[in-house]
Amino acid sequence: MKICIERSDRMGDMILTLPVIQAIKEENPQAKIHIVASKKNLKICKLFSLIDKIHERSPSSSAFNKLIKSIGVENFDYYFAFSPGWYGLFLGLFSKSKSKISLINQSRYKSNFLSKFWQIALSKIFFSHSNVINRYKLLQKKENIHQTNIMMEVVSKSGIKISKNTKPEVIFLNKFTLKNENPICIIHLSSKWINQYYLEDNFLELLNILKNKNLSIYLTTDETTKNKFTKIFNTYTVFDNADYFHNNKEQIAICNNFDFENWTSLINQADYVITPESGCTHIASLTSCKLCIIYDSDNFPKNIMHEYAPWKKEYLALETNDKQLNQKLLNFV
Repeated sequence: MKICIERSDRMGDMILTLPVIQAIKEENPQAKIHIVASKKNLKICKLFSLIDKIHERSPSSSAFNKLIKSIGVENFDYYFAFSPGWYGLFLGLFSKSKSKISLINQSRYKSNFLSKFWQIALSKIFFSHSNVINRYKLLQKKENIHQTNIMMEVVSKSGIKISKNTKPEVIFLNKFTLKNENPICIIHLSSKWINQYYLEDNFLELLNILKNKNLSIYLTTDETTKNKFTKIFNTYTVFDNADYFHNNKEQIAICNNFDFENWTSLINQADYVITPESGCTHIASLTSCKLCIIYDSDNFPKNIMHEYAPWKKEYLALETNDKQLNQKLLNFV
């Protein structure tokens, strides 16, 4: 049995798909699973040994035509279009797979029968199975819309036997080893920290109270960080290179723009990870750390938790408008 899963979107979405891949392999060890990956989640795919082959999505039209040809010659038994948007649907349309299955998530924010209308129409005409998820309606009924669970149900309905109680093991290799006597706390400096309820001064206050704990506190960054945390960058030592960070003696340090391998090495060795809901959430979910996730209180946080919570990982959920946020984070560690 040959299966192609199109998941050419974000890193977190790919991590939530890993249990689906493992669930298929546990019941069908001879199955060959190919993934259509994005540049953002390609490195996750390369670390997961149960994926037999990876096809990378590229934005150019010539690359799309080349991908159609490489997918077509594989003669897949099943093709699953799991990413939102048209890309996976068009790729599936030309995939020559025996069974083509789509997953289309309608709006979680309001009931609108026209939501994804044309995608639904195309998939109902050209796909073997079209799975339309009315997230708004299901949330009103308090039904399970966790993305991993939904993908597993779609795979199961297609006729593939799967194990539903699976959880991927840690997949990250440490590029370096931290030699810390104190517990390690990673705080991810996403711009999502800063909003109408929580300012950079509040974050500075958090770091000041955490200093009283016997912790080594490492602040990791992404492309959104520097414009929001100028005071933080002016206050603490910045390491732009992981090679120099290994001998760090500072209690609080900024690990700025570490590459994927060094960033995941830090998280993999952490005792605690504190992060806004982001890709870091799902990276941390694959490790043994204690995890705290901060949700945007203005973006239907309960709905986001139901849909994108780390798979089978205990975590503390907090919201940005919590007036006791810093105290609760102090208690967490």
